[in-house]
Amino acid sequence: MKKNAAKADGFPKTIKEGHPRVTIYWQPNPSRTKNPQTGAWEATGKVFDQYLLGYYQGTEKIVDKKTCKPVLDDATGQPKLDPKGKPILDLSTGQLKEVPKFIRKKFGNLADAEREARFVLAKLANAEGEILKLTGLDRSSYVHAMQQLRGWREDADLHLTVTDYLAAVRRLPDGTTLQQAVDEYLRRHPAGLPSRTVQQVVDELVATKAAAGRSRAYGEELKKRLGRFARSFAVPIASVTGAQIGEWIQNLGLSGRSQINFRRIIGTLFKFAKRRGYLPKDWDEMGAVERPDDDSGEIEVFTPTEMRRLLLACSTPVKERGALRTREETIPYLAIAAFAGLRSAEIARLDWSEIHLTGPERFIEVKASKAKTASRRIVPVSDNLAAWLAPHARPDGPVVPYLRFDKQLFQYIAPTAGVVWKHNGLRHSFISYRVAAVKNVHQVSLEAGNSANMIFKHYRQLVTETAAAEWFAILPPHHEGAEIITFPVANQNTGDQPQPQPLTATAAATR
Repeated sequence: MKKNAAKADGFPKTIKEGHPRVTIYWQPNPSRTKNPQTGAWEATGKVFDQYLLGYYQGTEKIVDKKTCKPVLDDATGQPKLDPKGKPILDLSTGQLKEVPKFIRKKFGNLADAEREARFVLAKLANAEGEILKLTGLDRSSYVHAMQQLRGWREDADLHLTVTDYLAAVRRLPDGTTLQQAVDEYLRRHPAGLPSRTVQQVVDELVATKAAAGRSRAYGEELKKRLGRFARSFAVPIASVTGAQIGEWIQNLGLSGRSQINFRRIIGTLFKFAKRRGYLPKDWDEMGAVERPDDDSGEIEVFTPTEMRRLLLACSTPVKERGALRTREETIPYLAIAAFAGLRSAEIARLDWSEIHLTGPERFIEVKASKAKTASRRIVPVSDNLAAWLAPHARPDGPVVPYLRFDKQLFQYIAPTAGVVWKHNGLRHSFISYRVAAVKNVHQVSLEAGNSANMIFKHYRQLVTETAAAEWFAILPPHHEGAEIITFPVANQNTGDQPQPQPLTATAAATR
């Protein structure tokens, strides 16, 4: 014992006897005395040597002796860790693990600590000797197991190792080995692979596509579809399996075409993750996601008569809230979709400055930032399209005046025209009639912004050359060669019987 002790050299000190081992630690022991007046313990200023003998013997469950509940770590509030740094609570069963029991004994001098250490070693060796009295195969297995453990880690504990092994294999499906499970884990989590959640990769993908100049519509589609996917998979992206993706898509309750679109976008996400190094190069879980059947049904097109009625319905007075009004401002949308084949989203982003009706060539410029495919294209303006657009053309400004243009089509224009609305019918009609007119699928694919294969598979309906000529001859009323059609005045509010009105009565309509 010495006063004001400085840290001793050579500690901690390990003593071995075969496999058993004990360790002696040195620590300072400040002296304290109890104040008779206050009853509080006060430091005397003296520090003595103290020696702590520590060793493992037997096992225990780490619980609070008063509550019999797991002992919590003061810093984290979580169950304490075992000597190997693993939680003392078995997450698979919810039961406490048995961990090696660590014994501590304190001594005032080193000689007493060493004497006790030799005594403990003798007892531990004795207990090991009792184990080695096993005969035959049991003894051979024990010795071999201990050799394997010591070759892996000097401080490995046989009981704890067997406990962990059994807890793991009991959770595996029949016929699956722990080695197979470990191999699969390492394949998915190679050393040095950055860990990213699905949401983090989605955010990176959206930002990367935006920086690369992809259209805003494409960016919104990524956010919408992948945002929904990320909310369902709030996990590291490397842990997502193909089976999980396929089941999630099936459970969306959407049409086959919508499921195909989700599968395509999710595939884009995982390809991006592979390029960024967040997934192994051989990751191929999307191959396990079955492609849904396309149930979009038969391609439908409008007849020239139906298209003519739709366009003229825009100028037909409709009684709403006690007044007559027309929807002539919707004519440019209908005409561009029917006679130039632009997509709804592309027309919604179109500006009048991108529609060129004068000069040696008439055309619509679909800029890359506004196209679905992020590729700039030029779409020719036919004679009849120019005739429909000319009265509405402006130097600049949005072509579409409504945020919800589909509402105008479904609720007002189609009912007024007496035409059943066909999903994507305007674009289907343009492509079908244009192919029949020019006899060149590749030319039409460039104008429509699609591949020739997509046109044959999803857009083209067989129509006659005569019908195509009639389609592109649809002209506004009073235009030379135009057919005059009489419409009734529709009443959207009262259901009164319509009265026949000539189309020229639109001048009397109020907005």
